[in-house]
Amino acid sequence: MLYTFLKYYVRLVLFFYHKKIKVVGKENIPKKGAVLFISNHPNALLDSLLVVTNNVRNMHFLARASAFKYKLVAKFLKSIKMIPVYRKRDGVNTLARNRTTFSKSVELMHEEKALFIAAEGSHNVQKRVRELKKGFVHIILDTFKKYPNVNIQIVPIGLNFDSVMNYPSSASVYYGKPINAKDYYHKDDAVTTTKALLKVVRDRMKILTIHIEDVESYDKTIVKLDALNVDYLDPIKTNEIIKNIADYTVDTEKTTVKKQKNLLYYLVVLNSLFPWMVWKKLEKGIKEKEFISTFRFAIGGTLFPFFYTMQSILINYFFGFKIALLYFIGSILIVLLLTKTSKI
Repeated sequence: MLYTFLKYYVRLVLFFYHKKIKVVGKENIPKKGAVLFISNHPNALLDSLLVVTNNVRNMHFLARASAFKYKLVAKFLKSIKMIPVYRKRDGVNTLARNRTTFSKSVELMHEEKALFIAAEGSHNVQKRVRELKKGFVHIILDTFKKYPNVNIQIVPIGLNFDSVMNYPSSASVYYGKPINAKDYYHKDDAVTTTKALLKVVRDRMKILTIHIEDVESYDKTIVKLDALNVDYLDPIKTNEIIKNIADYTVDTEKTTVKKQKNLLYYLVVLNSLFPWMVWKKLEKGIKEKEFISTFRFAIGGTLFPFFYTMQSILINYFFGFKIALLYFIGSILIVLLLTKTSKI
């Protein structure tokens, strides 16, 4: 019940947070059976939230172990089907705990559940698919070894954002056609299986994600794409442009365009002064820029509505229920209007 409630609540908050969310290829999601959803990882926690809330399957998903530091938080995260993954930076001794994580994942496959993994292993705002980590392949190999009759479908996902850093941004989720893991499985050759699965999954993801292969010319390519005003939510068309980017002649001189704040922005800030100040203070302490959007989303989905509710209760006390209700609805609507009409 908690998972279902949070899934729909988070989906609602994402609607208020993003100017547009485009979902393509939902028909490629298997209705039943064991499924591994594998995506790129440009936008921290928002990546998994976009997939989980725009998917017919209820799924577990792997998350960095640092989020499970506190017992109460860990209990809550596990209750909504999050599974911790430990990395070297978490300490060499903690890596042994990944055996539990992999064992749990194997059992999920045996039970024909769905599991989401951001297989690049770390987040990065660049518009490209980096090399994938082997974790999901290990889960497949261990499952086939223990349960040889289980079939696992891999659904590659492309996550695309017009801007990871700014608000409001837009996002697209592209689901690719399922890959039957057994088609690439060599029972007595784990190395060949690993190479084959890593390649086919990454190749499919590169079609579903805006992918700039040449890292050295990445910045120049982005400048050109910006000048061409490409649709960053459409990886198919944008990748075609990237393939022929050298043929395009555009004015790539950088010009500083100051984002104009409209009247709605100041109205929302004035009406939300306390949570807005909390966010601005918190923003200064965020060291990893990929987490900015995640923290902004968290504050927007919790502190802002809580503050509006408290103000509504106060208004109800002095002016009555009707005025309080009008105020609460009005507060929500101006935030929605700001999100849907502002430019990044």
